[in-house]
Amino acid sequence: MPQDIALYEELSARENLRFFGSLYDLTGRALEQAMISTLALVGLADRARDAVKTFSGGMKRRLNLAAGLLHDPDILLLDEPTVGVDPQSRNAIFENLELLKNRGKALLYTTHYMEEAERLADRIVVIDHGRAIADDTLAGLQSRVPSVDGKPATLESVFLTLTGRSLRD
Repeated sequence: MPQDIALYEELSARENLRFFGSLYDLTGRALEQAMISTLALVGLADRARDAVKTFSGGMKRRLNLAAGLLHDPDILLLDEPTVGVDPQSRNAIFENLELLKNRGKALLYTTHYMEEAERLADRIVVIDHGRAIADDTLAGLQSRVPSVDGKPATLESVFLTLTGRSLRD
């Protein structure tokens, strides 16, 4: 799932999914079933025939997720999938991702929102200037920073401790 929306605005949700499904050689009944199940998963079954240009940003993000799920991949690559969405869509995307994770899908998730990584990740890699500077569980990363009032450090405070607090480009 790319960071930027990758959909054809003039096409309907179904037409977009039909196109993306064809890239995975999905056709016929297999494609139809995949479209039905992914649209239901992302909560867009009732908007399947509507043009994407009529969708909100959150709906577009959810449709992008559906497109990436059509071929039932074992690994999902998600580049900031919640950027610019409203809280309801963000929550819906997270519920979908948690469900997929519980079904055994591996998620490779990039984000600048530390609370998203805290909520979803089994392992967290902190990257600074293109270089991995830490790779651990949340608890492992938190153990690198002093606790505050007996509570573990937040991932944000861990990140700032590891990368510095000055502004970047």
